[in-house]
Amino acid sequence: MFAFFAYRNLSRRGKRYIFIFSAMALSFAVITLITGISTGALQALQDKAARYFAGHISITGFLPGQIQAIKAPDELVDLLEHSRLPFRTIAPRTIYYRGNAQLFFEGERVNQRRLIGLDPNTEGVEFSKLDFISGTFSFESNSGQPGIIISQSAAKLLRCRVGDEITLFLTTQTGKPNSSQLVVQGIFNETSLFGFAAYLDRAFLNELLEADSNFCTDIALYTKEGRANSKLVRNLTIYLQRYVSKTVYYSSREERDTKLPALTKDGPALVILSQEAQLAQIQQFITAFLGITYFILLLFLLITMTGVINTYRVLIHERKKEIGVLRALGTQKRDVILLFLWEGMELSFFAAISGFIFGSAALLVLSRFNFSFIPGSGLILEQGHLRISLSVTSLLVNMVLLISSTLVAVLRPAINASRVPPVLAMRGGA
Repeated sequence: MFAFFAYRNLSRRGKRYIFIFSAMALSFAVITLITGISTGALQALQDKAARYFAGHISITGFLPGQIQAIKAPDELVDLLEHSRLPFRTIAPRTIYYRGNAQLFFEGERVNQRRLIGLDPNTEGVEFSKLDFISGTFSFESNSGQPGIIISQSAAKLLRCRVGDEITLFLTTQTGKPNSSQLVVQGIFNETSLFGFAAYLDRAFLNELLEADSNFCTDIALYTKEGRANSKLVRNLTIYLQRYVSKTVYYSSREERDTKLPALTKDGPALVILSQEAQLAQIQQFITAFLGITYFILLLFLLITMTGVINTYRVLIHERKKEIGVLRALGTQKRDVILLFLWEGMELSFFAAISGFIFGSAALLVLSRFNFSFIPGSGLILEQGHLRISLSVTSLLVNMVLLISSTLVAVLRPAINASRVPPVLAMRGGA
């Protein structure tokens, strides 16, 4: 009943509500815009980190002497595939962490933070959104020579292009120097945080290191949800401890480096790190980014609440006679309050729908533009464009926030309306 009368009042007095309706719709459009951009930006950052750090969750093997290697990697992969944990990709990697990895081309030289050997058939889909300046994701050249994918920063320092043959220098597992000629198959654009890393075929990198063909240092785990929560990491750790007793989870790389000597003293061990632990160095950026997002959302909700309060004060003053009639007919104070609360709820609901439509349209337009010209934006962009992410959950949460804030704003004017003396109102008194 209240819903019907509330809807009738809104439809009959549409012109009186048009201002506050527009303000609510605009607020929700902005909230949708901010949510879509911020969520997409964080997902883009997480995907970049996943490619660089070995998945949303990484498992690194260590042998006595802190030598990075996973003992029996094929058995470990088989265990993970039968774990029933929500992983979409399980990929062995060989990561060369030593600081002496160098690329040479026509007298120019550049150091690489890491060389990442991966299996293109396994991780190819995860690299489909890598921002290529030129070339493609391939480790085999037209001439049959092994290929390599390097960052734009490295390509600029080397002054090389796709198709050029460069020299890779490293040291083998036994400490002997080794080198090889590779053809640049792709040049990708990445920020300095995830730059200066080169990708090549894992089997070929193992060959250069004089290691077994199935040798790997890490297992990259990509989750189905695109992120790793603490519960998943905990379940993974418990699961692996059944088969590998020395399986530990560390909350940061610093903690790992501190405790690693004692851990590997008596035998091989597996170390699990979540993406959050890997990204500890830019956690402050993520926290600040989310803080600014929520501050803007709160600001718009407060502005909306102020507008709702002022609008309903005027409306209630104009509707005193109507309220008095209702009270004289026996309507209880509680029912008067509920009637106005229903109005506020329906008004905010329809405003949210309109705002979502306009906000989604704005997101679609913004996603068409290339923002790579903005310094430092590559950290949160995907191939130079904003990544837009809107979920049903975020839509419902935003809608609940708008409706709740509206109800809070309407409550005080509604209580005042319920206190209108019936006789005085019917006489047109104040």
